[in-house]
This record gives sequence, C-alpha cells and structure tokens, in this order.
Amino acid sequence: RRGELPTQSIAERYDIVVDFSQFEEGDRLYLVNLMEHKNGKRPSKDSVSLRKVLNGSYRAVERDDDGDGIADRWRKGDPCVGKFLEFRVQSYSGVDLSMDPEEFEPGGRKMNPVPRPSEEEIAQARRRTFSFGRSSGTDEAPWTIKTDGGSGLAMDPRRISAAPNLGELSADGMGTLEIWTIENGGGGWSHPIHVHFEEGLILTRDGRTPPIWEFYAQKDVYRVGPEVDSSDEVEVALRFREFAGSYMEHCHNTQHEDHSMLLRFDVENPGQFTLLPTPIPSWEGVEYVESVALPTFRTGDRD
Repeated sequence: RRGELPTQSIAERYDIVVDFSQFEEGDRLYLVNLMEHKNGKRPSKDSVSLRKVLNGSYRAVERDDDGDGIADRWRKGDPCVGKFLEFRVQSYSGVDLSMDPEEFEPGGRKMNPVPRPSEEEIAQARRRTFSFGRSSGTDEAPWTIKTDGGSGLAMDPRRISAAPNLGELSADGMGTLEIWTIENGGGGWSHPIHVHFEEGLILTRDGRTPPIWEFYAQKDVYRVGPEVDSSDEVEVALRFREFAGSYMEHCHNTQHEDHSMLLRFDVENPGQFTLLPTPIPSWEGVEYVESVALPTFRTGDRD
C-alpha cells in the first residue's frame, strides 16, 4: 500500500511476482543494498545514496593491520553496500503461469484459503511464551531466551523447553494446536525468530490484527523488536501434525545464533512420558546422553 515491499528480516521468505514486460530483451536490472552497517547492531539512520553506489564513489576498502598480506577489516564503508542481484531480461515464448497480483486485490480473486483456527480451538490451545533478550546473559554468552516467564537461558542441547503432543487437542486431521507468544526481551535489537519444522499463522501483533500480507501467510520466521512492520510481541498459532522428534527455535541474527540464542523443543507421541535422549557428536561417532526439561515443557504457561 505504500508502494514498497514490507520489511523483510534475516531468513524471512516472501513470494514476490515481478512484471518485466516493460523492459527490453537484454536489459539488466539490479537489486542494490543501500543500508550501511557501522557496527553489528543495526543499519545507520541514513542510507547511502544510490548515485554514490553506482558511480563507485562509495566503496569499502580492505585494510591489513598486521602486514601479513591478509585483510583484517574494512574501512571507508560497508562491503555489503552495493549491487547484490542481477536480472537479465530475455524473451519467453511459453505460457506465463505466474499470478498477476492485481487480480488478487481485495474484492478480486482469492488464493487457496489457509485454514485458520476457530475461536474454540484458540481458547482450548496450550500457550507458551518465549522472550528473546539479554536477561541473565554473560559477556561470553550475552543473548538468552526466557521460556514461560522462567530464567533467561543460553542454549543447552540437553534441555527441552517445550514438548507439544501429537495426541492432544487435535482437530480433524489438522493436528495439535498451540499458541506461542514470541517477545522482544530488550537489549536494543530486533530478533527474527525461526521456528523449525512447522509453519504458523500470526494471530496478533501487540494485540492487534497483523497487516494483510501476514494475516493470510503461513510463516516460519517472526520479527519482534524496534523495526518497521514489527512489534514487541507476536502471537502465533502452530499446528503439530505428523512427525515426532527434536527441533529448534532460534534467533536468526548471526551474532545471536552464534552465541546460543536457541532452544530445543520436542514433538512427542501420544502417551509418551520418557524424554528423547540427546545426540552428542564426538570423534568416535554420535553418543547419546540423558535429556532434562523445564518445569513447563509439557504444560505451557501455568497461568
């Protein structure tokens, strides 16, 4: 509606249809990044001008600080600013099977509907809360996750933070429904949270209906934090349908997943009471150790 694509975070996927009919065969088009980073926290307030990028006056330069012939850092700019994707327009004699977005404006054609949970299902669903921030962090591992109001914890592959069950609260063939609230726990960063294995539907952002491009979308990455098109919390409906086993949920900021801002959740079979063991790789192969679990891993939020 603004004539711009919505904000897209690290690892977040959109389906985008591009109309190249106004261009000639042989034309080349480029996607260009103008968002400069001066540190690892967030882009600079003002973007680099397109003119400076295209005429080459903005260009990061490698610097060898210790004289060993290997660059140690960049100066005079961000090496990620510039062209990063090229389209080469060619003629096509086949049948164009792509969708025309104009036909799907409100009141027009509709895509295949995504089944949304009923109010009764939402009322009965088990709820969990995951808060991503710096609580209880250390200098070596500053980023942590609070589960269901508990302590902020870094990753431990032996620890199970949540365990949805395939045999509970199941609708006809649709799978167990849980409502997960993902929160920004502070620290000045935004967090793109990737939930592995199952896609979900965003129910609310800060208690309000999400924008139309999220309302109808099945997603596996959810933005929280101080960014455009984001919010401090997002409420997600997830259905666990088929495969039991161990999976993970983590922040996709590189510095954060490198510092263990990640948790394990297990999808359990009906009647299961034994915890799945934890595989630990070693030079002699994979070994298995006993797992532990948080107090709310099966019950969710107690209140």
